[in-house]
Amino acid sequence: MEIEVKGHSGCQIDVVREGRELYVYKSTGDLKYLDRLVRQAEKQRQAAIPEYQHIRVPKIHAIDRTEDSVRVKMDYVYSRNFVEYFEQAGFEQVNYLIGALIMYLEREIQNSPLARVTSDVVNDKFADVKARTQVNPHLAGDPDIAAILEHSQFVFEKLGDMLIPVGMCHGDLTFSNILFNGNNYYLIDFLDSFIESPLLDIVKLRQDTAWLWSQLMYVHPCDTIRLHIAFGKIDREIDSYFSRRYEWYGRYYRPLQLMNFLRILQYAHEPQVINYLKHAINEQLKEF
Repeated sequence: MEIEVKGHSGCQIDVVREGRELYVYKSTGDLKYLDRLVRQAEKQRQAAIPEYQHIRVPKIHAIDRTEDSVRVKMDYVYSRNFVEYFEQAGFEQVNYLIGALIMYLEREIQNSPLARVTSDVVNDKFADVKARTQVNPHLAGDPDIAAILEHSQFVFEKLGDMLIPVGMCHGDLTFSNILFNGNNYYLIDFLDSFIESPLLDIVKLRQDTAWLWSQLMYVHPCDTIRLHIAFGKIDREIDSYFSRRYEWYGRYYRPLQLMNFLRILQYAHEPQVINYLKHAINEQLKEF
């Protein structure tokens, strides 16, 4: 049995039965994506080694590469997506999830020593994002976008070097990349990040809890009020927890969240998404 599933990354996703077991095969023939898919699979393979309470990572069984393709075999997880989960979850289940996420992030932090990230790293990344944004035909010539880029450049030029934990990072820790199975949560679609820091995972998580990104991307009807209540609770708990414990979180979360949204903006082409991003970024810029 083989089931083909649409993947958001542009990769092909196949669910294949082999004997009594189901496996996921993630593959690409895009020559520009081969190296990145290998890095992502290796990152997931390493992340599956530590044991976390309630947090799981599907096991990678094989990474097969040829000159023009990559195919990754991993465990299939019986699960619900984030909307199905939150539409049924009570506060006790949401609290379980908050605790599991905090423990996972704390494990990353404890295994990521503080390191100095120079201002060049952030400013070089912004220069790349700015260049891509300016040649995006859906954004070029938009005075709102030009104003956003000008204000953002001012923010990053003032930022200076950052002292933050560097080492472990999922890379795209949004609810779209968490599979929900009871009180166990499976992380999928690991990505490489321009800074491999747990702080970037908090940024991506709050991209959903504070800014409702995955809900915007969800194309089916859902109980938006219930989701907003759950997301709001998670966001307050996550923000409060890390604000109390880590000076680097309070100092650098906002500029890195700004960079995160600018990195999404550079590829935007749908009017609804562009308008959402312009609003979110302008709201963030008010804090500088």
